[in-house]
Amino acid sequence: MSAHYSSGFLKLIRNQIPIDKVITRFLNMDVRYNRKLLRFRCPRCFCFHTATNHKTNLARCFDCKKNFNPIDLVMVVCKYDFIQAMEYLRSKLR
Repeated sequence: MSAHYSSGFLKLIRNQIPIDKVITRFLNMDVRYNRKLLRFRCPRCFCFHTATNHKTNLARCFDCKKNFNPIDLVMVVCKYDFIQAMEYLRSKLR
């Protein structure tokens, strides 16, 4: 399956879908709250030494040193390729 996404649409998916919402609602990931900070189980190393940054809309694992944007998280957690992840997130915009 081949698809083309405009740079505007890619930015919308990457920057406008809140990373916390992807973690807690869309992917239903294992989470913990620490002093009002969202910690999630890293889908790569399975540790909770993680955080999210609302300004950059990124999630970070400090153990495996991986940053995740919403698309990356969907790809890793759901084992989707890029197009499948984009279509999944597109369906959540409705």
